[in-house]
Amino acid sequence: MCNIKSILFILSSSLLSACGGSSSSDSPGSSIPTPERYLVSTSFNDGGAITPLSLRISGDGSKVFKIELEQGYELASISGCGGLLDGYNFSVGGIDKNCTIEATFKPIQYTVKVQTSSGGWAAQPSYQVVHGGKIDFTVNPNSDHYIESTTGCGGYLVDLKYTIDAVVADCTVTVAFKSHFPLPSEGIERIRLPVVVHVLENEYVEISDEQIMSQIEVTNKHFRGMNYNELESIDEQFKPYIADTGIQLYLASHDPNGNPHSGINRKVANLSVISAEHAYAKSEKGGIDVWPTDQYLNVWVGYARDFNGTLGLVGRANIPGLVEDRVMGVVVAHTAFGVIQPREPRFDEGKTFTHELGHLLGLIGHTHGMPTDKNTHSHLTCDGKHSTSCKNSDLSMSFMNSEVDDNGQRMFSISQRQVMVEWVTSGPLQPLYLNTQ
Repeated sequence: MCNIKSILFILSSSLLSACGGSSSSDSPGSSIPTPERYLVSTSFNDGGAITPLSLRISGDGSKVFKIELEQGYELASISGCGGLLDGYNFSVGGIDKNCTIEATFKPIQYTVKVQTSSGGWAAQPSYQVVHGGKIDFTVNPNSDHYIESTTGCGGYLVDLKYTIDAVVADCTVTVAFKSHFPLPSEGIERIRLPVVVHVLENEYVEISDEQIMSQIEVTNKHFRGMNYNELESIDEQFKPYIADTGIQLYLASHDPNGNPHSGINRKVANLSVISAEHAYAKSEKGGIDVWPTDQYLNVWVGYARDFNGTLGLVGRANIPGLVEDRVMGVVVAHTAFGVIQPREPRFDEGKTFTHELGHLLGLIGHTHGMPTDKNTHSHLTCDGKHSTSCKNSDLSMSFMNSEVDDNGQRMFSISQRQVMVEWVTSGPLQPLYLNTQ
């Protein structure tokens, strides 16, 4: 019996030992190890920051880094440490080595749009400006318009320059131009035609931009029936036939290549603008080539005297269909172009250009003097109605009377307006009309 108990005791002791039943025998080397911690650093340029700048994260841990922006800057990019961006939070977790979060900040770019009405232009339709940046640009009315208002983006206009001191958001500048001339009466279309004035300068020819602009202005008054002082002196029986043609001119604002231009094209050339060979319009002969006739009315201004200094013709119209396109337009002696005195005696009121332009626009022939094989208007009634007894040939004060000097020419008639409008809108000058309205 004693032997059996001893065996049972020994077995029991062995089982307890095998099961680790005694806590007093644990060794120090059996504790759980501390997880590895990795360094997360940050790198960024001016314009913002990342917080915190750095810290250590365990392999199974995570951390959210905050993106902070300076005023006027935005986040361009951020990457590193396998992180994810959510708004302005960049979350990092599950890393197994040291790593760096890299962020790039950039100034905010704003768009400044420029919207213009008809009658003028700005150099660009829009500008890109950084936050707080300053911008200025010119606003350019055509010669027959002025700036009525310019608003937007907190800017201000001085002369023709619009300035915005600090752009802080996308915005729009709105420019409204207004014509120097009112809208025509109901049923009459306003037709605006761009003009380029080619000036052939030499020791005898000197003409200022102001003189050229004075001619465009006075011719517009003639065509719009706004030369009021002169019209008052017309006999009452003819006043009902005074026409506002609706046609007005402006100096071209861009050249054929689309570059900004004054509409005044100058060249030194020892040529006469009154020559049968039309050398003034041919660069190979020293003249100035025509600008495309479907985009511009071409005018050549220059010397018009002979070798003895005698003045011959003061103007001529090269009418479409009767000449080649490369010379189509009007030529005028420089001393008869414009109304800033002194001007050529007898031709000092700007009527020469008005008269020749009438020819170019379809009034072939004259109401009086210098008969031609074709006359498109002299025989018409003054208002174009069959029942009217007045004929254009009765209007001695017509701009198309070649027998009177400038002080005797004062009006276009209603039927002359009809001829010119048809000539422009559906006749030989229709391409110009379609491309410019």
